[in-house]
Amino acid sequence: MIVVRKEDAPTFPASPPSRKVTKILMDPVLGSKHIALGFTVYPVGEKGVPHAHTGEETIFILKGKAKVSSEKEEQILESGDLIYLSPGETHIIENSGEEELHFLWVYTPPGDEKNIRQRAKK
Repeated sequence: MIVVRKEDAPTFPASPPSRKVTKILMDPVLGSKHIALGFTVYPVGEKGVPHAHTGEETIFILKGKAKVSSEKEEQILESGDLIYLSPGETHIIENSGEEELHFLWVYTPPGDEKNIRQRAKK
């Protein structure tokens, strides 16, 4: 059993001009074999860049309102909503609400979370 307390999880602020902050709660560095799980906060107005993952990504909205756009469609998500993104599906996440956007993400298999760790070193 591995316990990771949110306040003790490694924190990775994005490179400016982005103001988002990500905590990696579980990945192979912390002890898992088949998943990576993180918690990300987007301030009001934050918009990510188009990106895709080598594996599957699932996002669960904890607080706020998100616009998630892919090449095929656009969805508005609110607290309690979940979205699944297929491997290689290019998407953009945007805080479309009036408060911070908080969400959990899961990558299966793990691997793409390494990019978060690398970005934070720059």
